[in-house]
Amino acid sequence: MTLTRSKIHRPVVLFCLILAGCGPSKPPDTGLQDAERQLRAARDAGASTYAPLELRSAEERLSSGRAAADQHDYADAARFAEESQANSELAVVKTRLGKTRERVEARVRDNERLRQELGIATADGGAAQP
Repeated sequence: MTLTRSKIHRPVVLFCLILAGCGPSKPPDTGLQDAERQLRAARDAGASTYAPLELRSAEERLSSGRAAADQHDYADAARFAEESQANSELAVVKTRLGKTRERVEARVRDNERLRQELGIATADGGAAQP
């Protein structure tokens, strides 16, 4: 009885292992999730105001990457994901730059106002009128 049971179980287990190997496999990592996170970070940083072209390009590349992944073209999907990430990173940097410029301009205006109030000579060499 043990011999017969062993003969039956071995082929059944082997058949189950073969079926498990033929099941659907997980697609390779294309980087689309990372690109989505980077795009979200760019939006949250304010890129729509300071870097709208770069943000739009990142969105388009991400969309193209999703379409390529849907077509099982994982190499193109990965390439589009990388391009989307690069555009998102550029948008974040340009946003930081834009915000920094605004702060500098505000400080310059504040300094100029203080100079005028104090009657200190301005940058053009003339004395400010109170």
